[in-house]
Amino acid sequence: MIAIIAILAAILFPVFAQVKQAAKKTACLSNSKQLSLGVLMYSGDWDEVLPPTQDAALVLWPNLIRPYTKNAQIRICPSDAEATNSYGLNELIFVDITDYLPNPPPFLPTETSLQTPSETIMLGELGSGDDLKTPRENAYKLTAPDGDLNDPYDARPAARHFDQANLAFFDGHSKAMKLSQFYMHQTPVDKWFCRDPSDPNSCRDD
Repeated sequence: MIAIIAILAAILFPVFAQVKQAAKKTACLSNSKQLSLGVLMYSGDWDEVLPPTQDAALVLWPNLIRPYTKNAQIRICPSDAEATNSYGLNELIFVDITDYLPNPPPFLPTETSLQTPSETIMLGELGSGDDLKTPRENAYKLTAPDGDLNDPYDARPAARHFDQANLAFFDGHSKAMKLSQFYMHQTPVDKWFCRDPSDPNSCRDD
């Protein structure tokens, strides 16, 4: 009888673990969706100007959109529970105002500046370094493939869920994708991060 129980446990425990991970992936995808809606609502109140990753008062974007999202927990993926933040805004689209102080930034992105909203990443799971494996925790900006990690808030994607990362796009939809589908081996390199993928000049930070 003990042997039968041990065999059943050996069979069922991996199944339970997969179910648990699938539930975390679903919750994380919901977080991505809610955060993206918060960004869009912020933009709607600011004449379509998108929120900065950090404003002149050093307030980071999750706190800037907090009046719209209401829930601070959605900024943390269940599979990244020790972190203070698990998602980053697309650094090629959103502006970090502190990069330009004491002057204002030369360009403030708007929703209307995007040529392909359904194919442009707004935000995604982040938390790795240049090797896409080494943890880089508590970042706030999702760095484009050819971007440098030159800021403590920069990080590359983290594929926490069955080798996939949850992403949100500017048309309001969210989905999970493998790094090879949006981050590696792309042409142009930053095509999921550009305002206009057909224009190489839009694929660089301002």
